[in-house]
Amino acid sequence: MPTRRAFLQSGSLALAAMMSPNVFAAKPRTGPLNKPIGLQLWTIRDDVAKDLPAALKAVAAIGYGEVEFAGIPKASAADVRAMLRDNGLTAPSMHCGMTDAQKDLPQRIDFAQAIGARYIVVSFPSTADARFKDGNALAAGMTLDDWKWNAEQLNRIGELTRKAGITCGYHNHNMEFRSFDGVVAYEELLRLTDPKLVTMELDIGWVATAGADPLRLLTGHADRISALHIKDVRKDAKTLVDRVDAQTTEIGSGRVDWPKLFAAMDPRRIRHYFVEQENFERAPLESAKLSFDYLRRLKA
Repeated sequence: MPTRRAFLQSGSLALAAMMSPNVFAAKPRTGPLNKPIGLQLWTIRDDVAKDLPAALKAVAAIGYGEVEFAGIPKASAADVRAMLRDNGLTAPSMHCGMTDAQKDLPQRIDFAQAIGARYIVVSFPSTADARFKDGNALAAGMTLDDWKWNAEQLNRIGELTRKAGITCGYHNHNMEFRSFDGVVAYEELLRLTDPKLVTMELDIGWVATAGADPLRLLTGHADRISALHIKDVRKDAKTLVDRVDAQTTEIGSGRVDWPKLFAAMDPRRIRHYFVEQENFERAPLESAKLSFDYLRRLKA
């Protein structure tokens, strides 16, 4: 028999279609900082894989104004651009793992340009010798030299994307907050990457699960952070830096103090933010709507 989670996830697009139109009625799309509320499409990854046009339609119906792709979607750039246009959406950002960036960055730049994306965000690090096969092993086994190598690669990628009018970004998990004899990997990335070439997309949820202080990062490195993942973590979430474990929940129902964080942000510096959730107790589109509704209320 299918698991409860599989049932919920497989039924989320059907749920969007079956619910009353008033439930997913289009709403004004700005939230805190008077910015459009965005959704990282990894949140509804099964829906995207099954039916991208329907998934984007459902996202727009909730009220989201922007989306961020988790890699290149399985559709032509022309078709994706048309889907976005037809639903009143924009896609200012795309994710790309460091391993993939080493393989086919030019193709990703071309796709980003074609759909109007302005950022290619490296969403996961790698190592020069590709010695790790999965995220958990990578997190536990990376050395400070590995992080320095990633900084070098980000600068190189930033040079290439800048020529195409696209900004290179880096998205953290929790492992960036490991300390190597007092040197924190994330601080090393900030120190070694060129601000003219590399910006940071700070994932608030992963910062929280690492036991770090997102407020300190947002205020102390305001000049380096231009995008956010708005991710909440369960109140009983464990502190982890050596494993990539997701412990997420809907925005506003976890332990992150969102009013305090948004109050500390400079809207001139934070260009975009994207809701992201990785595990669920309900259909992912339901969760996405709950998070959207919280951010709309928070604006007031």
